[in-house]
Amino acid sequence: MPKSNTSADQQSGNHAVMTDYSPELYAFRFPNAFVNHLWRGRVPPLIGRKVELTSAGRCGGMAFASLDFYHLGTPVPSFSTQDFAPSCVPADGYPLADYIYCRQLHSMLTTVRGIRDGIRYLRWSGYSATTIAATTKIEEQKVIESLDRGQPVVLGLIKATSRRLKAQGVNHQVVCYGYRLDSSGRPEFRVYDPNDPFRESSNDYRPGVLRRVDDDGEQSGFVYQERLSHRTDRWRGFFVVDYRPQQPDAALISVAKGSVAR
Repeated sequence: MPKSNTSADQQSGNHAVMTDYSPELYAFRFPNAFVNHLWRGRVPPLIGRKVELTSAGRCGGMAFASLDFYHLGTPVPSFSTQDFAPSCVPADGYPLADYIYCRQLHSMLTTVRGIRDGIRYLRWSGYSATTIAATTKIEEQKVIESLDRGQPVVLGLIKATSRRLKAQGVNHQVVCYGYRLDSSGRPEFRVYDPNDPFRESSNDYRPGVLRRVDDDGEQSGFVYQERLSHRTDRWRGFFVVDYRPQQPDAALISVAKGSVAR
């Protein structure tokens, strides 16, 4: 069940709801620094120059995997950036890397729900500022209703301003696990962003906060601000991703339990 109305919020007259998702348990300790090797060959075949097609990041896979472990009730593997130097992330072929990649594909390509969401990214990226603001307001209420039920969600954050495929790389996915309503009733969402790995030191990590802002974002169309440990980012809007839990295989669960216990 969600935890709501902390003492600080009661004193200020604000309303807050937190699910029992905790970044300390379920946020990965390495960043979203994956490189996806999509294809390698010669163009033209046999006699041409060597070409390798790659893409960057597995934010959807990390968000989905994080919630998978949350629903399993087992903390994610506690491996940190230092465990995978110099790449910062587990290499392909390692169970955790392969599972995250599989869940990345599920999030937008290889499942019916993922394909629908992949199309949503394309469609939303072409929305006008007015349209995306109005549709995101509807999604805000969906997020609040889910969190009120104690269920964290995955958010698809939109930054692209074009439906072109190559523009989609700037869109993103995060886990949303709590919110606070300020005195005006505007929500501030608590998020785990795969680009901002969890760190034990409170001086080096603070939970992400996603909220609508009132400054020049109204003119630019980037009306949502995400504050992370060492930077802020801006987004045009977001929607609730159609996530469904999946249980990692036994070998990966064993790796997770072993890494936490070490």
